[in-house]
Amino acid sequence: MSAPRLSGRAKALVDFGPLAVFFVAYFFGGRLAPVFGRTIAAGEELFLAVQLFLPAFAIAFLYSVWKERRIAPMLLVSGLAVGVLGGLTLVFHNKTFFYMKPTIVYALFGLMLIGGRMSGRNFLKTLFDGALHLPDDAWRTLTLRYAVFFAALAVANEIAWRWLTRDCDLTAAGAICAGEKTWVNLKIWGFTAINLAFALAQAPFLAKHAKEGLGTRD
Repeated sequence: MSAPRLSGRAKALVDFGPLAVFFVAYFFGGRLAPVFGRTIAAGEELFLAVQLFLPAFAIAFLYSVWKERRIAPMLLVSGLAVGVLGGLTLVFHNKTFFYMKPTIVYALFGLMLIGGRMSGRNFLKTLFDGALHLPDDAWRTLTLRYAVFFAALAVANEIAWRWLTRDCDLTAAGAICAGEKTWVNLKIWGFTAINLAFALAQAPFLAKHAKEGLGTRD
């Protein structure tokens, strides 16, 4: 018997719920903080967003593990990166760690897919957990495409945050960084849209090979 999977609605909440918390905290935290007796100085929005993002991500992570009774490899990578880099951001009051989080996560995703491909394990197939039935050659091709895609995203984020914050002091309390909001919007909306667009671009490939994969079902 296959392991239970999250419903579409539950998966959307797990994937995008913590991101929504981060968005609200970053862009509206300064207005909402007085309601709870707090004040947020200009330039400190990212630290507030990280403070709220971490527990939201932890809840989503634990819920996913509890419902599916397993830890998906990519979820584990995300969880470790979020916990470590988010924690370092707050402990050292240094935004650099969080700016680098997408770089490290995407790079690890790419390395994991390539490493699995080289060792004969297909983590991408595991991620889809039976939702797609493709022949092995198609899985290997799709894995290589995603590995290259994640590598490109890692490079793109590294260039973006370094360029946008090139004139900013990332450790000074209350330091305002003009390019930070642009990076946050890129992280939330830009990379999400790019991921969706890339996934949609694979539709013809998946449609072409899906019928071939029906014969490979267990």
